[in-house]
Amino acid sequence: MMEGTVGAYEADDIRGLVDRILRELGNPEPPLRLPEVRQLLALDLKYYSLSNPTLLQEVAHRMKVAGKQVIARPTILIDVIKKANLSALWIPDGNRILIDQQVPDAKKRWIEAHEVGHSFIPWHKDFLFGDDQYTLDPNCHANVEAEANFAAARLLFLQDRFACEARDVEITFKSIQNLAKRYGNTITTTLWRTVEERDGETPAFGMVSAHPHHDDIGRDPGGKDVRYFIRSPAFRTRFPGITQEFCWNFLRASAGRARRGPIFDGTVVLTDANGVRHEFAIECFCNHHAILTYAVHRRPAPLITPVK
Repeated sequence: MMEGTVGAYEADDIRGLVDRILRELGNPEPPLRLPEVRQLLALDLKYYSLSNPTLLQEVAHRMKVAGKQVIARPTILIDVIKKANLSALWIPDGNRILIDQQVPDAKKRWIEAHEVGHSFIPWHKDFLFGDDQYTLDPNCHANVEAEANFAAARLLFLQDRFACEARDVEITFKSIQNLAKRYGNTITTTLWRTVEERDGETPAFGMVSAHPHHDDIGRDPGGKDVRYFIRSPAFRTRFPGITQEFCWNFLRASAGRARRGPIFDGTVVLTDANGVRHEFAIECFCNHHAILTYAVHRRPAPLITPVK
């Protein structure tokens, strides 16, 4: 899958839109209540089932753009959802969000926030039915999805509030679990935000992967060992040569066999772009669904002096 990016101007616009939503909600305390966001934005939420496509057929039958019927054959919407393997979609006509009811409950909150993001980013409406050379470009669609993810994160983690609170605690998997509970989000999305936003000037990385000793835990549906490799801005700049393959091989060599709880807690030495070695504190935790890895820079690695 192509990885999209969010431009600086688009990010600023999205932050401004989220600011307005949170202000109109009275700057709520965590966790953000998505039903209140939907009410503010006049969004309707429904769950659909591909095994009982009545709702999708009804939506397709009513879909119009500029007063014109969009889909002549209602079942074509079902075909599109199946072909693209969609879990949810936002329909501008009627301002409604549709989510596959088969999606695990833990993922529905993020998926809903993602579709909410599509709904309030004003230029996204042009892409849903866009058919010109630009809107059909796969890079364009990847960027649109990245923007919706960015909007979801800014909403669910209340802009910069999460990062401020995360900086006030020592990051361990226990504190990540506590922050996840406080903000009402999954441990995986909380780990992601911790790596990317807690302190952009400190090198840190995170990984969501399979268990190296148990094939039934965490493997990507496509068979990949690593689902996500997350890096802080400083890590991207200073450690460009450290890849997810390197980190996966370290995990394979170091992880314990437990199916739940900590499977590694220690240090790893990584070399930066200038050839300088650095010590990172690293923790790996199994939540029974995947292995979550968090590593943060501790200090330059001590020099090793050979004994004569």
